[in-house]
Amino acid sequence: MKIKVLKIRISDHYQNMDEAVVNDYLYRYEILNINTELIKDDINYWSVLIHYKDKHLSQKASKITVDEENDLSEEEIIIYNKLKIWRSEKADKLKLPSYIIFHNKHLMAIARHKPSQIDDLQHINGLGKARIDKFGAEILKVLENA
Repeated sequence: MKIKVLKIRISDHYQNMDEAVVNDYLYRYEILNINTELIKDDINYWSVLIHYKDKHLSQKASKITVDEENDLSEEEIIIYNKLKIWRSEKADKLKLPSYIIFHNKHLMAIARHKPSQIDDLQHINGLGKARIDKFGAEILKVLENA
């Protein structure tokens, strides 16, 4: 068992980014237990203690295949991989981890639903207005070129 301590600052400026970090851990690892506590400081924050273990290596593959539980079609896999390339380039440019831009599950949902307009992105679970405003046009461009 491994332990990770993270915090979610309760501030409009930091909260989405901090939540993305916690969500990434929840997505990437097998969670055994979570404890939280509200810490009052200059900027109040939630301290999150996560007890976890690594998922099996087969679940961590960077390329998704048709055989996985996500069961994307061949066309959707192509779109998903193009979205991952775009995300990686965007993350490098912004000097951010890729998961801050979008999680894999968001990219899979986009590949599955193939939105054609900005408003269509609102129907994808986990994509908030700020992210759609910031990256929506680029996502649609990737989909057009896929």
